[in-house]
Amino acid sequence: MKQNCNFNEITTLTKSEQWQNQIFLDNCLTVLQQMPSNFVNLIVTSPPYADSRKKTYGGINPDDYVTWFLPISQELKRVLKADGTFILNIKEKAVNGERHNYVIKLILELQKQGWFWTEEYIWHKKNCYPGKWPNRFRDAWERCLQFNKQKKFKMYQEQVMVPMGDWAKSRLSNLSETDKQRDNSKVESGFGKNISNWLERTMAYPTNVLHLATECNNKNHSAAFPKTLPSWFIKLFTEQNDLIFDPFLGSGTTCIAAKELGRNYLGIEIKEEYYQVAIDKLEKTLFNEQLNTIKLNNLLNHKNSSMSQENYQIYHDYLINNVLTPFYNKRFEKLSKLKLSNVLGRKNPYLFKAKNIELAGDFVKSIVDAFLSSQEETIFGNLLENFAIYIAENLYQGFKSDLNSIDLEFERDGNYYIVGIKSGTNWGNSDQINRMKDNFKKAKQLIRIKGKYKEIIAVNGCMYGKEANPLKKDRDPEKVYFKYAGQDFWNFLSEDDNLYQEIIVPIDQEAKKKDALFQQTYAAKINEMTQDFMRDFMNNNQIDWTKLVDYVSKREAVIINPSTEQLSLDLDETLDLADLLDLEES
Repeated sequence: MKQNCNFNEITTLTKSEQWQNQIFLDNCLTVLQQMPSNFVNLIVTSPPYADSRKKTYGGINPDDYVTWFLPISQELKRVLKADGTFILNIKEKAVNGERHNYVIKLILELQKQGWFWTEEYIWHKKNCYPGKWPNRFRDAWERCLQFNKQKKFKMYQEQVMVPMGDWAKSRLSNLSETDKQRDNSKVESGFGKNISNWLERTMAYPTNVLHLATECNNKNHSAAFPKTLPSWFIKLFTEQNDLIFDPFLGSGTTCIAAKELGRNYLGIEIKEEYYQVAIDKLEKTLFNEQLNTIKLNNLLNHKNSSMSQENYQIYHDYLINNVLTPFYNKRFEKLSKLKLSNVLGRKNPYLFKAKNIELAGDFVKSIVDAFLSSQEETIFGNLLENFAIYIAENLYQGFKSDLNSIDLEFERDGNYYIVGIKSGTNWGNSDQINRMKDNFKKAKQLIRIKGKYKEIIAVNGCMYGKEANPLKKDRDPEKVYFKYAGQDFWNFLSEDDNLYQEIIVPIDQEAKKKDALFQQTYAAKINEMTQDFMRDFMNNNQIDWTKLVDYVSKREAVIINPSTEQLSLDLDETLDLADLLDLEES
């Protein structure tokens, strides 16, 4: 991939094909002036707004904005193909309580430059935060201005059609005679309709208002727009292998959308920080592109077939980079920062006495092992859960859900799946399972409200273990779900019967690499904490159980100072162990 380049390194490029699938770190006008003419199919960009993102890009005064942008737009017009389209995402600015007219002035000047102002799309930001000023409220919309070099341009409207929606069910259910003939407009618009023509339709053309959420989770850039925004315009105005250009790339959203949709991309970004973010994201996108080949192979080989080793390697790489490496890093971090006080108060001293642990080293090792085990299981489980979601994202365009008890949503084979992922099969008691079933029911209702009319199937997926009877029935049909565990769960996600075994391969490799260093660090930490324990909780070379119990359970805070007299407690003579043992910890 030829994307990681500074413009100064490629000044010899002259042919249009040499300008594809690259990102340049430079001023956009500098690069534009060197680009060939008439070779870009679509420009989608969001330049810095007037006086916005001053800390990021310095800010441009609204009075100077048009003068600043016109040399750039002139070059954009030159590099755009005759039948191409330019989409400009821009927003007004309020100055001293009054709307500044720099956007209107810019439109007029672009028309003078020879651009056709063809259309204006409104991006409605569905999840916009509310806000208030003395004379106005927060904008929940932004402009997406469409410009063209000529009145005839490429446009593929069928690619952005939307489902008919609920209204079709009620509006078309009882048609009158007048509905079945052309009804001319009563307001002299020149339009008429025959409603019966819509009876067999499942899809409709959209309006020019795009209801899209903002990119709330993108912390890498101060003004990232959602990937769905450039994706919509890419589908509307381009075909496979067309070239998509963003001269103000930011964190790379436009190029990523282009790549995912099978188009070529070109971007320019002036800030090195965001340039690197874009490069990193594109690397992951290319990785995802490789992973999509697995889906094709699965479709050809059908269920229960095994993948090629080449395809497995893609999964292995993901597990190493995104599961195992962060797991070992967090594991080392937890161990290195661990102090005796972190774990001593969390463990049951009665239990350890009942197990007749009398050696300081054995006691410390036991509580450290118990602490690390619970921590590690949570950390690793969360990371492996992300791997499961990753598979569905790339095979079925699934996504991580924000619904209660639901971790994953995706569509496949005409069904809509909601999946709650757990580590093993014995994860919950009856109350927790009932709560999951209630949440499955609520999730189905919410999804139907969003317009999903396909069969919704709830799944409790367990990453290891076995489940002999996957179908879990209930008197309430909305609470029926499937429980897939171990091999069945990974097969359900990937449609590959051997994936559950392949997961262990990179784990084995990485564990052997990391174990020696971990054992060395672990031994040093145990020795360190044993010294602390012997200093604070040993008396006459015996564990001071009274002091230990006080530290863990006494109402008042216990200040740790080495003891000077024998305070050892013989639990066999003073306590009924049957009453004191905390079996929950065992």
